[in-house]
Amino acid sequence: MSSYAPPTCDISWEQDYEDRMNPQLLTRLLRSSIPVLDHADWFVEVVDEGFCQTTLPLNEPTTNQHGTHQAALISLSADYTGGIALATLLRGVPLAGVHRCVEAESASLWLASMNVKYKSPSSGHLTGTCRVDQAKADSIRRRYFNGQRVLVTLEIEFSSNGQQVAIAEMKYFAQPTRTLTPQPDSKSRSTLFGHKLKASARMIAGIRARSSANACIASPCPLASVSAGPHGHLLADRLQKSLPQLTDMVQARSQHLDEMMDRGNFSQVVMLGAGLDMRSLKHAFKGPKTVFFELDLPEMIAERRRVVDQLPERHESQRVMIATDFRNESPSLALANSRRFEAHLPTLFIYEGCSMYFDAGQNERLLRDIHSLLQHSDSRIWLDLVSQQVAARQTQHPEIDAFLQAMEELGESFIFGVDHPEIWLRRTGLRTMEVVSCGDYLRDEDPIFSHYQFLTAGRILHQASISESIPKPLGLNKNFANHKDTGVAYP
Repeated sequence: MSSYAPPTCDISWEQDYEDRMNPQLLTRLLRSSIPVLDHADWFVEVVDEGFCQTTLPLNEPTTNQHGTHQAALISLSADYTGGIALATLLRGVPLAGVHRCVEAESASLWLASMNVKYKSPSSGHLTGTCRVDQAKADSIRRRYFNGQRVLVTLEIEFSSNGQQVAIAEMKYFAQPTRTLTPQPDSKSRSTLFGHKLKASARMIAGIRARSSANACIASPCPLASVSAGPHGHLLADRLQKSLPQLTDMVQARSQHLDEMMDRGNFSQVVMLGAGLDMRSLKHAFKGPKTVFFELDLPEMIAERRRVVDQLPERHESQRVMIATDFRNESPSLALANSRRFEAHLPTLFIYEGCSMYFDAGQNERLLRDIHSLLQHSDSRIWLDLVSQQVAARQTQHPEIDAFLQAMEELGESFIFGVDHPEIWLRRTGLRTMEVVSCGDYLRDEDPIFSHYQFLTAGRILHQASISESIPKPLGLNKNFANHKDTGVAYP
């Protein structure tokens, strides 16, 4: 076994093998993530640092009309054989999309190109072998653990019945997932970062497009299916298997928000993290004088524009799309720069499906910034929150655990929750106008729904003693992935 350890790693290869890289674990995780591997009965046979050996059985799902291995499946096996060999060098680092992980600690690994030379038909169980030489291994480790992108070509050899079948040259890149996120002053944007954003938005659209069996939920929005596309429907189906209550949760929040918009008399609606939510188009019919401001990252705004361009009714005069990173930038400044936003008008701010992905500080900064724009007495903010138990992985519900794991594998970790939102919101100068749990809204006693709430808030009228009267946050969860700011619990 290798004795190498990266500068920041305090675990041995033996421990990493046990926790992250043993063949049984990798086979199970990869078969779960890539169902075609499960269908083919593909498995990982041997793993060491810089080495991987896999087997692609000769069976009905893997063969062609000649009874020999499908060439494309040999290439698929090459992809994951080389990828595992590369991943073994990143000791202690979970792989995004494979291991349960959070963005700050994971590695993103993708295949950039491949060249496979098929030398003879494969007429037996196929063994794939990849070994990274020491000099290349040291270079990979050095670059990765210095926060740099790794771009490397690895060779995978395949043999069956003692005969060489194919040689594959697979070019991979790997880098810390956190480095994919653009910095505020950076002009370069990662293609993978944009892909992850779009995948998340399509997934939510796919869930919005599903029908609910709950009698309290009306028919889904027909525009959601267009927004989701095949990618969104696929991801929604996968997550629904982890958490069967998911459709009802998302449909409930969407409908609760729709009802609030129908009751209010808002001149403006601001969608923070608009994604592929087509609510603005749907409600434009009802309020032809209402102006909708759709805020999101540049990549998401581009995708939103692509989807909207497919629709017959775009209501362009009522919609303002604004590209901004409101995790790092001020929404109030972005709105001021649009020239159409008027803070003195009754405005609804929608903060839907975002709070759980930001830490407490980021959430509070954002809400304080929005608070400054609630200048009309009828202006409101709508938001949804999960419980602190969800953020701390302490709900004791296997369905929630499975859902959170599936989200983490997609790179969408829940890191914030709060048990007493009314008290927490007062820290930002907001007063709660309405709080309703998902279960109460659905009239469903399933305890899982109690961990999800919808809130409507307005500005506190008397600000003088707020900072003195509000308790400081207690019970911050420090047990999950070394996050110090994952949730807020009050006594």
